[in-house]
Formats: sequence, structure tokens, C-alpha cells
Amino acid sequence: MASRPEVTPKPKIALEGEPVLEFQPAVDLGSGQVLGFEALLRWAHPTRGLVPPGVLIPWAESNDCIVELNAWVLDEACRQATAWPSAIQLAVNCSLVQLRRHQASVAAARALHHSGLNPDRLTVEITESAVADERANRDLVNLTHHGVHLAVDDVGTSWSTLESLRRFSIEVAKIDRSFIAALEPQEGMNRAIVETIVHVSHSLAMSTVAEGVETAEQVRILQELGADVAQGFFFAPPMGGDQALALATREPPGRFELTEPAQQLAPTS
Repeated sequence: MASRPEVTPKPKIALEGEPVLEFQPAVDLGSGQVLGFEALLRWAHPTRGLVPPGVLIPWAESNDCIVELNAWVLDEACRQATAWPSAIQLAVNCSLVQLRRHQASVAAARALHHSGLNPDRLTVEITESAVADERANRDLVNLTHHGVHLAVDDVGTSWSTLESLRRFSIEVAKIDRSFIAALEPQEGMNRAIVETIVHVSHSLAMSTVAEGVETAEQVRILQELGADVAQGFFFAPPMGGDQALALATREPPGRFELTEPAQQLAPTS
């Protein structure tokens, strides 16, 4: 197991507190094996506690510090991932602002250099709107030139995205949690949408990740529809870096049960 590089300096932002990362496992729907973690940004405020992304990200964008904040997330997430086994992947979200300013590829290259993480272990997650944004396109291409993978988040909210995926080396489609939450056991609109996303993604040689999975029934339906990977509270909520490290390095490797919710953060083997 590799040792972690030195701690990433915190970004200098005019907001009380400091940024922290949490990690949510991505689980193989065939075996229950942990394939990787998505890094999730939180802000620890001294009096308000953890500021959720829905509040933090709009604030950072309106105060012109989102690029610096996203760069820190890439740096710190890559640093922590170096201590995981080489088979465990890392996913990091990227903002449209970063892409439009052509800073996402710069930040990714710097994070990989600082940490020494293999580029093949890093997936940068972008939004549907970024795929369709001409100003962001050049940086998407630059990201692939660095050897990292690309994933599109919240797929299904705009059908035009599926056609746009042909223009880039997108490898992963993450199905929006709203469709997963309303999945019908037999027939229904949400089930049809998820099935279509899985089918189209596989036809484009892309894998699929279902977000927001919370029940065994959702797991069963997703398996039936051929989805590849899932993440959500059914398996584990976002966890701290030390918990993620313990889960990633567990011997023998742990596997989540796929028929009943996990009873603890680290699954039984």
C-alpha cells in the first residue's frame, strides 16, 4: 500500500471553516465488490456544521472561488487515493465553470503530478450541460489527453445528452437518482427510461452507474435491467477518508450484500 503524499494546502476562501472530503463507495451490481469511491466536497463551518453542496457550490460560483475549490478537491482526493489498492478507482466532480475556463484539465494534471496517482484510476464526472456546452468542449478533450476517464452525471434529465456522448470519449453514464427513486417493479415510465439509458450506454461501450440506490428492490430491478454499478445509502452513506481507506484496504476484500441493506459502514466479507 502506498503512503499518502503531504496534506494538500487548504484553499484561501473568504468563508469560515475549511473544506473536507467524504467518499461514497461504488459497488459492482454483480458481485457486491467495491470498485471505487466518489469524492464529495463538504465545508465544515465552525458554527453551522457541514454546509451541504447545494448551498456551498452556488456560493462558491457567485463568489468566484469555485475553480480554486474544485482544484483543491482534485488534489486532495488524488492524494488520499494513492493509499488505496491500485484496483480501486476514484471519481471527482468537475464544475462547468472550470471547464469553460479550461482549468479542469490543468487542475487534473497538477493533481496527478503532485500525488503520483495513475491517470487510469481517475474519473472526472461532468454534468449533462457540460457535454452540450461548446465553451467547455476543448477542456473535455484535454482531460482525455491526460489519460483520465470521463463520466456524465445525472443522465436522463436531457435526452439530447445521449447523442452528444458520441462526440467525446465518455466511458460512464450515471443514471439520475430521481429515476432510481421511482423505479417500478414491472412496467412504468421510470423503468423504461432506466432500461433505455442502460441499453444505449452499452451500445456505445459505456458502463452505467445508478445513483441514490436505497432499497433491495431497486438493486434487484437494476440487476434485471443490466446496470453495472450502484452507489447509495443501501450500501453506505458518504464516509470519511479514514473509513474509506479501511474499506478499500480490507483483507480479504469486503463485499456488500445485494439482497439486504448494510448494517455498518464497512461491509462483512
